[in-house]
Amino acid sequence: MTLEEAIVEACSSVGVVPPKGRITMRRWVQADTTAKNGKGDGRLICDEDRVTCVNWQTGDKATVWVKSEFTPAEKKRFAERRARDRRDDRERAARAASIAALIIRAAKFDTHGYLAAKGFPSGKALVASAEIIGALGGEYLVPAGGRSAIVVPAQIGKRISSVQLIWEDGTKKFLFGGEMSGAFHTVASGRVTWICEGYATALTVCAALRGLNRHDAVLVGFSASNIVKVARAISGRCFIAADHDAPPKVKPEQFGGLGAGEYFARQAERPYTIPPEMGDDFNDMHQSEGIFAVQRVLSKLIREARP
Repeated sequence: MTLEEAIVEACSSVGVVPPKGRITMRRWVQADTTAKNGKGDGRLICDEDRVTCVNWQTGDKATVWVKSEFTPAEKKRFAERRARDRRDDRERAARAASIAALIIRAAKFDTHGYLAAKGFPSGKALVASAEIIGALGGEYLVPAGGRSAIVVPAQIGKRISSVQLIWEDGTKKFLFGGEMSGAFHTVASGRVTWICEGYATALTVCAALRGLNRHDAVLVGFSASNIVKVARAISGRCFIAADHDAPPKVKPEQFGGLGAGEYFARQAERPYTIPPEMGDDFNDMHQSEGIFAVQRVLSKLIREARP
């Protein structure tokens, strides 16, 4: 595998657009993500041996090695490097968890422009101002023109590991170094569990289920790939309300011709459904066709998946 091929594979696996032009080795390079409002929310670093790419919108991270076979000396050197990387990752994760706790503590329940834009004008969520977020977490978390953000706590088990910040225009940010593998956010509790990718989608699914007189748990999985890890940690009955993503443009064969949402929903091996229109999530469907249309799709999945 060439370095260029490794860059494409690492980027496409986490939803980042490969940066154009010459890439400086051993320095983080800014890139865009493939999602909405993704300008500058990807990071890439590489050397002669490997490429690491991070998507700050989803928290996904991927490393692709250029070589598949190594000499004994190289294996030893890479093992030492991995040990250093793991130590650094633990330190960054601990720091991010501390910052997350501070931001959550400073946030207040309130209405928000993003909720109104997503069809929930009277809905409330944890909200923190740009000043508080910048002071506690860093100015990199505040987009241009951002005034306040919804604070979505991310937890692994019972432990808060990070937060997702959703700004008025839909821009999403995660804390640098925050642990997101297997992380989720609980929108509603119940015996049967539904997992969604995004916060607005989870709100729509929750509203649709309540309209069906169902009081199920609804979780935010934060990214398509992370839904697999969240689903595998659930022992009871579980459904997935996935996004109907288009296949990747850069490497369309990567997911077998499917979009990331459906591909990873299949990997989770749980009953799943997607909106009928490509490019939609269930909140898009809610806003364009109404909540009853969403209820019909969810009801069909429940009926067909009866044990």
